[in-house]
Amino acid sequence: MGYSKNIGHNLFTQALKIIFGVVTGIVVARALGPTRQGYVAYIILIFTLIGNFGHLGITSAVAFHQKRSGFERTAIYSTNMNLLALLVVFYFGLVVLLRYFNLVLSDYQWPMVIGGLVLMLSYLFIGHHQAWLTGDERIILNNQIGLISFFLKSGAIVLLWLWGMLNVKSYFLITVLALLLWFILIQIKLKENYFARISVPILKAEFAYGSVSWASALFAYLHYRADQIMINSYLGSKELGVYTIAVTIAELMFLLPISINTALTGRLYNLPESDNGRELLARTNRISFSICIALCLIAIPGSLLIPLVYGTDYAPATGLMLVLLPGILFACIPKVVSPWFFSSGRPKVHLRITFACLVLNVILNAIFLPLWGSLGAALASSISYMLYGIYYLAVLKLNERFSLRELLLPDSQDLALFSKLRRK
Repeated sequence: MGYSKNIGHNLFTQALKIIFGVVTGIVVARALGPTRQGYVAYIILIFTLIGNFGHLGITSAVAFHQKRSGFERTAIYSTNMNLLALLVVFYFGLVVLLRYFNLVLSDYQWPMVIGGLVLMLSYLFIGHHQAWLTGDERIILNNQIGLISFFLKSGAIVLLWLWGMLNVKSYFLITVLALLLWFILIQIKLKENYFARISVPILKAEFAYGSVSWASALFAYLHYRADQIMINSYLGSKELGVYTIAVTIAELMFLLPISINTALTGRLYNLPESDNGRELLARTNRISFSICIALCLIAIPGSLLIPLVYGTDYAPATGLMLVLLPGILFACIPKVVSPWFFSSGRPKVHLRITFACLVLNVILNAIFLPLWGSLGAALASSISYMLYGIYYLAVLKLNERFSLRELLLPDSQDLALFSKLRRK
């Protein structure tokens, strides 16, 4: 599948998610209110964190070893599946034990904890299978499966709202079932041979590479979510509920670089040896960054509509979003260019950058949150996001010998492409 087609389909998929996601987000926000919105957002955040990073590095190594190792692909797939199954059993037992003694999630009843564990299981396997499809550049198939789950979830939310049955429990249940369906569908469509064995040499190789990629991805995720965890601890569910709306809307700008990331990752892993992907990376980033600037300018006046659309209880989200936007803009850069280091077998570059920015974010949040509340959290995060993007640009310029012009400023060919798209 062509690189441009994969990006195009990703963008189409993300556009649909934006349109319908905003609608369902408004419905959920109005039905639950800030306090209950924050309550359910927190448990989803915790189990999403475990589900996305509980693989301990296996998923992070999939594409590299699938394409650039001497291991047989069935052996890789089977080893990964069996290890993930063992990890699921371990996490189930650990969370149940901790919850039984009220050491974690004591504010949540057992049905929600069990639902969270199912959510975690689904994320673990979905993430692995998505990495597998990305390595094969089967991006469109991955998008199609995700859209089925997404539309069923959105439709169920709207129907329950119309029937007056949308509450914390029903919304959480829909979220869990939608992810479980996604896992089942992607498992069926993957069509890989499987046997019940674990290869120790494969695990060693994957952990040697994947542990670094895993840690850097974990640091990057916590960089984006540390503020929410700290807000819940410092200020409670109501403030978190308002803050999540600001974050959700501001991070809509990430949908473009996320669309590009998977397509670019697959393309870099499948380039011929004669092409190092340098021109591809530079052109992709400068086009993406130009579009993100335009989206940011559109989002500024759009933020004023938050109280009208979501309700007056969410009015503070306008100011929070405006503070977050500059940081989000610069954070788009790492989301696009990070595959350059992963595909060349240098994940430690991303690890160092994400760790430094995570530490900075936590420190700034610890200082600003007690002083200015959620607005302080937004300011802390925005500063660290901006430095995240600037740090990446500095590494690409100083170590990789890219110029800032080729990374950020559109050339005549890019402008011709924009002109062509407008005419269409």
